[in-house]
Amino acid sequence: MKLTPSKSSVQNSRTHKIKSVKSFVRRSGRLTKSQKNALQDHSSKYLLDASNSNPNLKTCFDSDQHAVVIEIGFGDGSVLIESALKNPNKNFIGIEVYDSGLGQCLNEIDKYNIKNIRLIYGDAVEVFEQFINKKSVEKINILFPDPWPKKRHHKRRLINKRFLALLSKSLKNKGVVNVSTDWEDYAQQIELTFKESNQFKEIENELRDLKTKFEKRGLKLGHKIFNYSYQLT
Repeated sequence: MKLTPSKSSVQNSRTHKIKSVKSFVRRSGRLTKSQKNALQDHSSKYLLDASNSNPNLKTCFDSDQHAVVIEIGFGDGSVLIESALKNPNKNFIGIEVYDSGLGQCLNEIDKYNIKNIRLIYGDAVEVFEQFINKKSVEKINILFPDPWPKKRHHKRRLINKRFLALLSKSLKNKGVVNVSTDWEDYAQQIELTFKESNQFKEIENELRDLKTKFEKRGLKLGHKIFNYSYQLT
C-alpha cells in the first residue's frame, strides 16, 4: 500500500464512524498558519489512509525491512520526531486526533526530511482494529493518554482489556508496550489491567531522553510520573 495522494487523507479518515466509546473528544482549537499549510501541503506525503481495508505496513515506507514502532497520541510530535531521527533503522507510525498536533508534526517531518515516519489521523482503537496488521509491530508507545480524571468518564480511558487484546494481536513475539501517566489512579488501573490480561509481563522500564508536553505539565502540577514497560509473553 502506497501513501494515498488524495485531496485530504485527514478528510477521508473523518468519514469513518465509530460506534464504541471513544477515548477522546475532539476539541476545537486554533491552528497556526504554519500548521494549516502543513496539513494542506504534506498530508499526501506522510499521512496514511487508515480506512484502507487491505493494509500492508511494509509498503508504507521507503525501507520495508525495518521494525515498526507506533506512538499513540503523539501530541506535538517531539518524542516521535526525536525517536525517528535517533533510530533511522526503524520505521515509526504516529496516531493522533488533533489537527494542531498533526500540523506541527508534519512541519517537523518536512523540515528535517525524515523518511521513516508516517502519521495516521484517527482513534487508536479503530486503527488497530482495521489497519494495523497482525504480528507487525515491534513496539507501541502510549505516553500520557487522556486520564479522564472524573470517575464517570473512566470508561473512556484507552487502557482496558479490549484494547490490550488488540495490541497483543498487532505485536510481534516479545513485542513491547511502553505506557506513561501522571495520574495515580490511572496508573493503578494500568497495572491491574496488564496483570489481568495474562498476555504481558512487566519488564524494566525503557527510559526516554525527552519529556513530552503533558509530562512537563504534570511535573509542573506536582504530579508523580508513572512509567511502565510490558512485554508480550
